[in-house]
Amino acid sequence: PDLFIGVAFDAGGVASGPMTATFILAFAQGASGAHPSANVLIDGFGVVALVAMTPLITIQAMGLIYKHRQRKEQQAAVSKDSE
Repeated sequence: PDLFIGVAFDAGGVASGPMTATFILAFAQGASGAHPSANVLIDGFGVVALVAMTPLITIQAMGLIYKHRQRKEQQAAVSKDSE
């Protein structure tokens, strides 16, 4: 829906943030260092990609839920008016 356009544009710059890069990369390095078959570089960049995509997927899910609820309310209003 058009209601979420501003939020969607704002949610795009999460992966390059200083807090995200500092904490998520350190966490990924520690987690992949603890696993014997993990590659620190590949797994670290995968975590950053996941962090970058999560806000966008969340906004899309919110839009779907909003549309579903809006359609439900419209159907309830139509059925109430027809009675």
